[in-house]
Amino acid sequence: MNKVKSLGVELAVISTPVNIRYLTGIRIETFERLGVLIVCARNEELTLVIPKLDEGKVKGTGLRYLTYTDLEGPRDTVWRVVSGCGKVNVVGFESNAQLKYYWLLRGILGGFRDLAIDDVLTSLRIVKDEEEVSNIKAAVKAIEKGLRAAEDSLKAGVTEVKLAEVIRSAIADAGAEPMDILVQSGPNSAIPHWLPGSRRISDNDVVVVDLTATYNDYYGDLTRTFTVGNVDGEFARIYNLVKRAHDEAIAAVKEGVTGSYIDSVARSVIREGGYGDYFIHRTGHGIGLEVHEEPYISSDYTKALPRGSVFTIEPGIYLQGKFGVRLESNILINSNGMVEVLDSYWPVV
Repeated sequence: MNKVKSLGVELAVISTPVNIRYLTGIRIETFERLGVLIVCARNEELTLVIPKLDEGKVKGTGLRYLTYTDLEGPRDTVWRVVSGCGKVNVVGFESNAQLKYYWLLRGILGGFRDLAIDDVLTSLRIVKDEEEVSNIKAAVKAIEKGLRAAEDSLKAGVTEVKLAEVIRSAIADAGAEPMDILVQSGPNSAIPHWLPGSRRISDNDVVVVDLTATYNDYYGDLTRTFTVGNVDGEFARIYNLVKRAHDEAIAAVKEGVTGSYIDSVARSVIREGGYGDYFIHRTGHGIGLEVHEEPYISSDYTKALPRGSVFTIEPGIYLQGKFGVRLESNILINSNGMVEVLDSYWPVV
Protein backbone atom coordinates (compact mmCIF):
# COMPACT_ATOMS: atom_id res chain seq x y z
CA MET A 1 0.00 0.00 0.00
CA ASN A 2 2.80 2.42 0.86
CA LYS A 3 4.45 1.77 -2.51
CA VAL A 4 1.22 2.63 -4.30
CA LYS A 5 0.86 5.81 -2.24
CA SER A 6 4.44 6.80 -3.04
CA LEU A 7 3.46 6.98 -6.71
CA GLY A 8 0.70 9.43 -5.87
CA VAL A 9 -1.97 6.86 -6.71
CA GLU A 10 -5.21 7.46 -4.82
CA LEU A 11 -7.18 4.55 -6.27
CA ALA A 12 -5.76 1.33 -7.71
CA VAL A 13 -7.75 -1.07 -9.87
CA ILE A 14 -6.32 -4.58 -10.11
CA SER A 15 -8.00 -6.90 -12.59
CA THR A 16 -5.45 -9.58 -13.48
CA PRO A 17 -6.50 -12.84 -11.77
CA VAL A 18 -2.90 -13.73 -10.89
CA ASN A 19 -2.37 -10.40 -9.09
CA ILE A 20 -5.69 -10.72 -7.29
CA ARG A 21 -4.58 -14.20 -6.21
CA TYR A 22 -1.28 -12.82 -4.93
CA LEU A 23 -2.82 -9.94 -2.96
CA THR A 24 -5.85 -11.78 -1.53
CA GLY A 25 -5.05 -15.49 -1.67
CA ILE A 26 -8.26 -15.99 -3.66
CA ARG A 27 -8.17 -17.81 -6.99
CA ILE A 28 -10.83 -16.23 -9.16
CA GLU A 29 -11.52 -16.00 -12.88
CA THR A 30 -14.57 -14.02 -13.98
CA PHE A 31 -13.97 -14.37 -17.74
CA GLU A 32 -15.91 -11.68 -19.66
CA ARG A 33 -17.59 -10.39 -16.50
CA LEU A 34 -15.91 -7.66 -14.49
CA GLY A 35 -13.85 -8.80 -11.54
CA VAL A 36 -11.56 -6.26 -9.87
CA LEU A 37 -9.79 -5.57 -6.62
CA ILE A 38 -10.17 -1.87 -5.80
CA VAL A 39 -7.62 -0.35 -3.44
CA CYS A 40 -8.44 3.00 -1.82
CA ALA A 41 -5.10 4.46 -0.83
CA ARG A 42 -6.63 7.12 1.41
CA ASN A 43 -8.27 4.71 3.87
CA GLU A 44 -6.18 1.65 2.91
CA GLU A 45 -9.32 -0.35 2.17
CA LEU A 46 -9.40 -3.25 -0.29
CA THR A 47 -12.67 -4.32 -1.88
CA LEU A 48 -13.23 -7.12 -4.36
CA VAL A 49 -16.03 -6.53 -6.88
CA ILE A 50 -17.21 -9.76 -8.47
CA PRO A 51 -20.25 -11.28 -10.15
CA LYS A 52 -22.84 -12.72 -7.76
CA LEU A 53 -22.24 -16.20 -9.17
CA ASP A 54 -18.64 -16.11 -7.85
CA GLU A 55 -19.58 -15.16 -4.29
CA GLY A 56 -18.99 -18.68 -3.03
CA LYS A 57 -15.27 -18.31 -3.78
CA VAL A 58 -14.86 -15.41 -1.35
CA LYS A 59 -17.58 -15.85 1.26
CA GLY A 60 -16.08 -16.57 4.65
CA THR A 61 -12.58 -15.46 3.68
CA GLY A 62 -12.79 -12.22 5.66
CA LEU A 63 -12.09 -10.14 2.57
CA ARG A 64 -14.39 -7.19 1.96
CA TYR A 65 -16.34 -7.77 -1.26
CA LEU A 66 -19.41 -6.59 -3.15
CA THR A 67 -21.32 -8.46 -5.84
CA TYR A 68 -23.53 -7.62 -8.78
CA THR A 69 -25.92 -9.66 -10.90
CA ASP A 70 -25.92 -9.97 -14.66
CA LEU A 71 -29.16 -7.97 -14.73
CA GLU A 72 -27.68 -5.14 -12.63
CA GLY A 73 -24.26 -4.95 -14.24
CA PRO A 74 -21.17 -3.79 -12.32
CA ARG A 75 -21.34 0.01 -12.68
CA ASP A 76 -23.37 0.87 -9.58
CA THR A 77 -21.41 -1.57 -7.44
CA VAL A 78 -18.10 -0.09 -8.54
CA TRP A 79 -19.50 3.39 -7.91
CA ARG A 80 -20.37 2.41 -4.32
CA VAL A 81 -16.75 1.42 -3.68
CA VAL A 82 -15.16 4.36 -5.46
CA SER A 83 -17.44 6.94 -3.83
CA GLY A 84 -16.11 5.89 -0.45
CA CYS A 85 -12.55 6.76 -1.47
CA GLY A 86 -13.04 10.51 -1.51
CA LYS A 87 -11.76 12.75 -4.29
CA VAL A 88 -9.71 10.75 -6.78
CA ASN A 89 -7.33 12.46 -9.18
CA VAL A 90 -4.88 9.62 -9.91
CA VAL A 91 -5.87 6.03 -10.71
CA GLY A 92 -3.40 3.16 -10.95
CA PHE A 93 -3.91 0.35 -13.46
CA GLU A 94 -1.96 -2.69 -14.55
CA SER A 95 -0.60 -2.08 -18.03
CA ASN A 96 -2.48 -5.11 -19.37
CA ALA A 97 -5.83 -4.05 -17.88
CA GLN A 98 -8.75 -4.33 -20.24
CA LEU A 99 -9.82 -1.03 -21.72
CA LYS A 100 -13.39 -1.59 -20.50
CA TYR A 101 -12.19 -1.16 -16.90
CA TYR A 102 -10.57 2.15 -17.78
CA TRP A 103 -13.70 3.45 -19.48
CA LEU A 104 -15.90 2.30 -16.61
CA LEU A 105 -13.83 4.39 -14.17
CA ARG A 106 -13.89 7.31 -16.59
CA GLY A 107 -17.66 7.15 -16.61
CA ILE A 108 -17.81 7.17 -12.83
CA LEU A 109 -15.03 9.58 -11.92
CA GLY A 110 -14.81 11.80 -14.95
CA GLY A 111 -11.29 13.05 -15.61
CA PHE A 112 -8.29 11.55 -13.82
CA ARG A 113 -4.63 10.88 -14.41
CA ASP A 114 -3.72 7.24 -14.91
CA LEU A 115 -0.48 5.55 -13.85
CA ALA A 116 0.88 2.05 -14.38
CA ILE A 117 1.44 0.13 -11.14
CA ASP A 118 3.21 -2.89 -12.67
CA ASP A 119 6.56 -2.10 -11.07
CA VAL A 120 4.99 -2.03 -7.62
CA LEU A 121 3.32 -5.41 -8.13
CA THR A 122 6.50 -6.89 -9.61
CA SER A 123 8.62 -5.68 -6.70
CA LEU A 124 6.27 -7.54 -4.36
CA ARG A 125 5.90 -10.75 -6.34
CA ILE A 126 9.55 -11.18 -7.31
CA VAL A 127 10.55 -11.84 -3.69
CA LYS A 128 9.07 -15.17 -2.58
CA ASP A 129 8.40 -15.90 1.07
CA GLU A 130 8.87 -19.30 2.73
CA GLU A 131 5.37 -20.52 1.86
CA GLU A 132 5.76 -19.54 -1.79
CA VAL A 133 9.14 -21.26 -2.01
CA SER A 134 7.69 -24.37 -0.38
CA ASN A 135 4.92 -24.45 -3.00
CA ILE A 136 7.42 -24.12 -5.85
CA LYS A 137 9.58 -26.89 -4.39
CA ALA A 138 6.55 -29.18 -4.16
CA ALA A 139 5.74 -28.49 -7.81
CA VAL A 140 9.34 -29.24 -8.81
CA LYS A 141 9.36 -32.55 -6.93
CA ALA A 142 6.15 -33.61 -8.65
CA ILE A 143 7.63 -32.73 -12.03
CA GLU A 144 10.65 -34.88 -11.24
CA LYS A 145 8.24 -37.77 -10.69
CA GLY A 146 6.91 -37.06 -14.16
CA LEU A 147 10.41 -37.07 -15.63
CA ARG A 148 11.17 -40.41 -13.99
CA ALA A 149 7.95 -41.81 -15.43
CA ALA A 150 9.01 -40.53 -18.83
CA GLU A 151 12.38 -42.29 -18.58
CA ASP A 152 10.70 -45.53 -17.46
CA SER A 153 8.18 -45.48 -20.33
CA LEU A 154 10.37 -44.12 -23.09
CA LYS A 155 10.89 -46.63 -25.91
CA ALA A 156 10.54 -46.93 -29.65
CA GLY A 157 6.91 -47.09 -30.78
CA VAL A 158 5.43 -44.92 -28.04
CA THR A 159 3.74 -41.78 -29.35
CA GLU A 160 4.49 -38.32 -28.01
CA VAL A 161 0.88 -38.03 -26.83
CA LYS A 162 0.97 -41.36 -24.99
CA LEU A 163 4.19 -40.43 -23.20
CA ALA A 164 2.60 -37.09 -22.25
CA GLU A 165 -0.35 -38.96 -20.73
CA VAL A 166 1.99 -41.09 -18.61
CA ILE A 167 3.80 -37.97 -17.40
CA ARG A 168 0.58 -36.11 -16.64
CA SER A 169 -0.68 -39.00 -14.54
CA ALA A 170 2.59 -39.25 -12.58
CA ILE A 171 2.55 -35.53 -11.76
CA ALA A 172 -1.07 -35.68 -10.64
CA ASP A 173 -0.36 -38.74 -8.49
CA ALA A 174 2.43 -36.77 -6.83
CA GLY A 175 -0.11 -34.17 -5.69
CA ALA A 176 0.51 -31.35 -8.16
CA GLU A 177 -1.54 -30.03 -11.05
CA PRO A 178 0.05 -30.85 -14.42
CA MET A 179 0.09 -27.87 -16.76
CA ASP A 180 2.15 -27.74 -20.00
CA ILE A 181 3.43 -31.22 -20.87
CA LEU A 182 5.73 -30.97 -23.90
CA VAL A 183 7.13 -34.13 -25.46
CA GLN A 184 9.28 -33.36 -28.51
CA SER A 185 10.84 -36.28 -30.35
CA GLY A 186 13.24 -36.61 -33.28
CA PRO A 187 13.14 -33.51 -35.50
CA ASN A 188 10.41 -32.08 -33.25
CA SER A 189 12.98 -31.74 -30.46
CA ALA A 190 14.48 -28.85 -32.46
CA ILE A 191 11.20 -26.90 -32.11
CA PRO A 192 11.26 -25.47 -28.55
CA HIS A 193 7.49 -25.08 -28.05
CA TRP A 194 6.37 -28.14 -30.01
CA LEU A 195 3.17 -29.66 -28.61
CA PRO A 196 3.02 -33.47 -28.39
CA GLY A 197 1.41 -35.14 -31.37
CA SER A 198 0.86 -38.56 -32.90
CA ARG A 199 4.48 -39.10 -33.97
CA ARG A 200 5.86 -42.43 -32.79
CA ILE A 201 9.22 -42.25 -31.07
CA SER A 202 11.86 -44.18 -32.99
CA ASP A 203 15.19 -45.79 -32.28
CA ASN A 204 17.99 -43.24 -32.48
CA ASP A 205 15.67 -40.39 -31.45
CA VAL A 206 16.46 -37.45 -29.22
CA VAL A 207 13.46 -36.61 -27.01
CA VAL A 208 13.11 -33.28 -25.19
CA VAL A 209 10.60 -33.33 -22.32
CA ASP A 210 9.61 -29.90 -20.95
CA LEU A 211 7.17 -29.99 -18.03
CA THR A 212 5.34 -27.44 -15.91
CA ALA A 213 3.09 -28.08 -12.95
CA THR A 214 1.61 -26.07 -10.11
CA TYR A 215 1.21 -26.69 -6.40
CA ASN A 216 -1.14 -24.28 -4.62
CA ASP A 217 -1.00 -22.26 -7.87
CA TYR A 218 2.83 -21.92 -7.85
CA TYR A 219 4.81 -23.20 -10.83
CA GLY A 220 7.77 -25.48 -11.26
CA ASP A 221 9.31 -25.79 -14.76
CA LEU A 222 11.91 -28.40 -15.74
CA THR A 223 13.30 -29.76 -19.00
CA ARG A 224 15.43 -32.82 -19.62
CA THR A 225 16.70 -34.35 -22.84
CA PHE A 226 16.48 -38.13 -23.33
CA THR A 227 17.72 -40.53 -26.00
CA VAL A 228 16.42 -43.78 -27.45
CA GLY A 229 18.99 -46.21 -28.84
CA ASN A 230 22.12 -44.93 -30.55
CA VAL A 231 21.76 -41.29 -31.53
CA ASP A 232 23.59 -39.04 -33.98
CA GLY A 233 27.30 -38.74 -33.17
CA GLU A 234 26.96 -34.97 -32.90
CA PHE A 235 24.48 -35.36 -30.04
CA ALA A 236 27.03 -36.07 -27.29
CA ARG A 237 29.07 -32.98 -28.19
CA ILE A 238 26.00 -30.74 -28.18
CA TYR A 239 24.52 -32.25 -25.02
CA ASN A 240 27.78 -31.74 -23.13
CA LEU A 241 28.03 -28.18 -24.40
CA VAL A 242 24.49 -27.35 -23.25
CA LYS A 243 25.12 -29.02 -19.90
CA ARG A 244 28.28 -26.96 -19.45
CA ALA A 245 26.39 -23.75 -20.31
CA HIS A 246 23.68 -24.78 -17.83
CA ASP A 247 26.19 -25.48 -15.05
CA GLU A 248 28.33 -22.38 -15.60
CA ALA A 249 25.28 -20.12 -15.69
CA ILE A 250 24.11 -21.54 -12.36
CA ALA A 251 27.60 -21.15 -10.90
CA ALA A 252 27.50 -17.45 -11.88
CA VAL A 253 24.23 -16.79 -10.04
CA LYS A 254 24.41 -14.71 -6.90
CA GLU A 255 22.42 -11.95 -5.27
CA GLY A 256 22.85 -8.64 -7.06
CA VAL A 257 24.03 -9.85 -10.47
CA THR A 258 21.80 -9.06 -13.43
CA GLY A 259 19.78 -11.40 -15.57
CA SER A 260 21.71 -10.15 -18.58
CA TYR A 261 25.01 -11.18 -17.00
CA ILE A 262 23.81 -14.75 -16.35
CA ASP A 263 22.48 -14.91 -19.90
CA SER A 264 25.87 -13.81 -21.24
CA VAL A 265 27.64 -16.57 -19.30
CA ALA A 266 25.49 -19.32 -20.81
CA ARG A 267 25.56 -17.74 -24.27
CA SER A 268 29.34 -17.38 -24.33
CA VAL A 269 29.83 -21.10 -23.59
CA ILE A 270 27.63 -22.09 -26.50
CA ARG A 271 29.06 -19.43 -28.81
CA GLU A 272 32.63 -20.49 -28.08
CA GLY A 273 31.57 -24.08 -28.75
CA GLY A 274 30.55 -23.08 -32.28
CA TYR A 275 26.77 -23.18 -31.88
CA GLY A 276 25.93 -19.60 -30.94
CA ASP A 277 23.48 -19.20 -33.83
CA TYR A 278 21.52 -22.20 -32.61
CA PHE A 279 20.78 -20.89 -29.12
CA ILE A 280 17.61 -19.05 -30.10
CA HIS A 281 15.95 -18.02 -26.83
CA ARG A 282 16.76 -16.39 -23.52
CA THR A 283 18.55 -18.37 -20.82
CA GLY A 284 15.66 -18.30 -18.36
CA HIS A 285 12.69 -16.63 -16.70
CA GLY A 286 11.17 -16.20 -13.28
CA ILE A 287 8.56 -18.62 -11.95
CA GLY A 288 5.90 -18.15 -9.31
CA LEU A 289 2.17 -17.68 -9.78
CA GLU A 290 2.99 -17.41 -13.49
CA VAL A 291 5.21 -19.72 -15.47
CA HIS A 292 6.91 -16.69 -17.04
CA GLU A 293 7.42 -13.67 -14.79
CA GLU A 294 10.26 -11.49 -13.55
CA PRO A 295 13.16 -11.81 -13.23
CA TYR A 296 14.13 -12.64 -16.82
CA ILE A 297 17.50 -14.20 -17.55
CA SER A 298 17.93 -12.44 -20.85
CA SER A 299 20.28 -10.03 -22.58
CA ASP A 300 18.00 -7.04 -21.99
CA TYR A 301 17.19 -7.63 -18.30
CA THR A 302 19.51 -5.29 -16.42
CA LYS A 303 17.88 -5.44 -13.00
CA ALA A 304 19.74 -7.07 -10.11
CA LEU A 305 18.52 -10.48 -8.97
CA PRO A 306 17.21 -10.14 -5.40
CA ARG A 307 17.04 -12.58 -2.51
CA GLY A 308 13.85 -14.58 -2.71
CA SER A 309 13.79 -14.69 -6.51
CA VAL A 310 13.18 -18.02 -8.24
CA PHE A 311 13.95 -18.55 -11.92
CA THR A 312 14.91 -21.06 -14.58
CA ILE A 313 18.24 -21.65 -16.26
CA GLU A 314 17.55 -23.37 -19.59
CA PRO A 315 20.12 -23.06 -22.38
CA GLY A 316 19.49 -25.01 -25.57
CA ILE A 317 20.82 -25.78 -29.03
CA TYR A 318 18.45 -26.57 -31.91
CA LEU A 319 19.48 -28.07 -35.25
CA GLN A 320 16.39 -27.75 -37.43
CA GLY A 321 15.37 -30.97 -39.13
CA LYS A 322 17.69 -33.03 -36.91
CA PHE A 323 17.36 -32.65 -33.14
CA GLY A 324 17.54 -30.23 -30.24
CA VAL A 325 18.87 -30.26 -26.68
CA ARG A 326 17.50 -28.19 -23.79
CA LEU A 327 18.30 -28.58 -20.09
CA GLU A 328 16.31 -26.60 -17.54
CA SER A 329 16.66 -26.25 -13.79
CA ASN A 330 14.91 -24.07 -11.20
CA ILE A 331 17.10 -21.79 -9.09
CA LEU A 332 16.41 -19.96 -5.82
CA ILE A 333 18.42 -17.16 -4.25
CA ASN A 334 17.26 -17.81 -0.73
CA SER A 335 16.71 -15.43 2.17
CA ASN A 336 20.34 -15.59 3.34
CA GLY A 337 21.69 -15.01 -0.17
CA MET A 338 22.68 -18.60 -0.85
CA VAL A 339 21.93 -20.12 -4.27
CA GLU A 340 19.89 -23.31 -4.25
CA VAL A 341 19.13 -25.62 -7.19
CA LEU A 342 15.65 -26.97 -6.56
CA ASP A 343 15.89 -30.07 -8.77
CA SER A 344 18.27 -33.02 -8.73
CA TYR A 345 16.99 -35.69 -11.15
CA TRP A 346 19.10 -36.35 -14.26
CA PRO A 347 18.45 -39.23 -16.68
CA VAL A 348 21.25 -41.31 -18.16
CA VAL A 349 21.83 -40.28 -21.79
